[in-house]
Amino acid sequence: MAKFFVIIAFFAFSGLLNAQQVQTASPAALNKLKKVKEAMNNLDWNEAKHLSGQVVQQYPGWPEGWKVYAEVYQGAGDSEISETALRHLVQLDSTDYPEAYRWIAEWSFKRGDYPDASVNFSKYLGLIHDTAELPYRIRLLDSSIRFAMDQIWNTEVKMPKKLTGPVNTDNDEYFPSLSVDGSVLVFTRQTKDPGNTVKKTPQEDLFYVAFVDTGYRLPEAFPFPINTTGNEGTQSLRQDGRIMLFTACNRPDTKGGCDLYYCVRSGDNWSDPVNLGYPVNSRYWESTPFLAQDGKRLFFASNRPGGFGGMDIWQVTLNPDRSWSAPWNLGQSINTPLDEMSPILLVDGKTLFFASNGHIGMGGFDLYKSDLTNMEKSYIPENLGYGVNTCYNEDGLTINADLNLGLFASNRDSLTGKDIYQIDMSPYIPVNATLTLWGTVKDRITGLPVGARIEVQPHGDTLISSVEADPVTGIYLLGISERPAYRIGASYPGYLPYSQYYINDTLSKKSKIQHTIDLEPIQPGAAIVLQNIFFALNSYELLPESDKDMEEILILFNQNPGIVIEISGFTDDTGTDDYNLILSQKRAESVMKYLINHGINPDQLKAKGYGRSNPLATNETEEGRGLNRRTGMKVIRMK
Repeated sequence: MAKFFVIIAFFAFSGLLNAQQVQTASPAALNKLKKVKEAMNNLDWNEAKHLSGQVVQQYPGWPEGWKVYAEVYQGAGDSEISETALRHLVQLDSTDYPEAYRWIAEWSFKRGDYPDASVNFSKYLGLIHDTAELPYRIRLLDSSIRFAMDQIWNTEVKMPKKLTGPVNTDNDEYFPSLSVDGSVLVFTRQTKDPGNTVKKTPQEDLFYVAFVDTGYRLPEAFPFPINTTGNEGTQSLRQDGRIMLFTACNRPDTKGGCDLYYCVRSGDNWSDPVNLGYPVNSRYWESTPFLAQDGKRLFFASNRPGGFGGMDIWQVTLNPDRSWSAPWNLGQSINTPLDEMSPILLVDGKTLFFASNGHIGMGGFDLYKSDLTNMEKSYIPENLGYGVNTCYNEDGLTINADLNLGLFASNRDSLTGKDIYQIDMSPYIPVNATLTLWGTVKDRITGLPVGARIEVQPHGDTLISSVEADPVTGIYLLGISERPAYRIGASYPGYLPYSQYYINDTLSKKSKIQHTIDLEPIQPGAAIVLQNIFFALNSYELLPESDKDMEEILILFNQNPGIVIEISGFTDDTGTDDYNLILSQKRAESVMKYLINHGINPDQLKAKGYGRSNPLATNETEEGRGLNRRTGMKVIRMK
């Protein structure tokens, strides 16, 4: 009610302006203004409002009084009255207060009135003498106004739609995160009235919801101790939905105000949260984590020292001993003097999406796309444009890439607050950019599930997508960047490494590759085919594409020091028997030599060439001959 009377009185005062000439300062006015500033310095905003209201009432034609009146209400957090005061100020004096025009332009920009922002910013520029040294925020406002005007007039807009179903409510929902196939969604919900008679502040909790053919089921809150009486939010799922990283604040084990935590799902149960610890967490603020598809790169936002200002996006990598590397800043092409957050990386390993209020945009936080392979200082991330972005805050993008579907949060609806919206991502990601691979991992003999590590690597590429299968169900799920062929590998202590060469030639846009993996327990006589050992044509020279399988064999020896194995070579029936026998022997010896050169005891290795014998398939087709040209491994004995 008090604010209402202030506004009424304000317009009553302003009506006097047209009838009065511009006044100059008097000793009484200056003394009154001095008291206003003393109240401001003491942060006594009620007294400052009262006194500044008396100033503009008694001296309605004095520009300086309106300027201070605007400053008081700006400091008190009421930009509406502050802006109105500045508009009256520039009516009184249109030349001596250029900053008033800038503030008016900024407020107009924030509410999406871009033409008015453009007019007033032009007046500001016309009054200042040196435009070369403008602060970053002002230069950003200038560029953003021009960008927004161009977007409004020259962009064919397709507005995102609110996510239908039970996810959005009258509360605020934000920071959605999808599994790679879109079957699981987690998000943050802020309950406006937690029903707590002691703690009346809003409550942030994490929610989990599964997608079925008919849409999303009813969301469920994560149990304690994932959710607590404190705030939990800004989460992301690992691509298979089995690991969730999230932000929690002021827990007993936090290193600062807000830290990053993770928990793991096995079957239907989630583990207790674990603090990621130093050096990921610090005494500063960490939030919006994202684990890349290789399982080794973690991106997050932090306001720690060493950045460019505000919240920056940082990265750490997983060391061989499972510790995290020292964080490094993604650099000036991504980070600005303002805030960047909510990074996500596509399975191509280079396309980064993030939110920022520090790049040229529509206002508030906008969503951007960047290329991690282009980190030049002059590189400008791509704004996703009007429709996705508005003068409000858009952040927390998550993508189901094989459906070209994106979800993000926006507060553009004043009635319901922040909600989750859906958008077609086709303009921003390549068609068929991601395929999903899923299946189960089992012990070949017992049929029991195995929580093996699964790695998929496009043939001839270093990019790897990796997860661990669920130890309770054996189910795994991961995304892969579409390529003609892949290496599928699986490993787990006590089993021989699994390797499969997969050719992608029959998949449609929305297909999922289903692949069951049977792991061979390590015991005398156990044998496997190494599908991804490659040689040059008619040669025994190992090709670089063989490296990953060779690394897995080295790990096998390290985990089983007493094991003795035979490396076997086989050919198809092309060529003479003698030629094939010699070639297969030399190829087996090449594998053995590689292992010896990497520290394996020669007494633990045997090499045997079998030529064209023991074919796995017919030699009448190229596909069959390809299966017959192979390298095998068999356990001879174990200590």
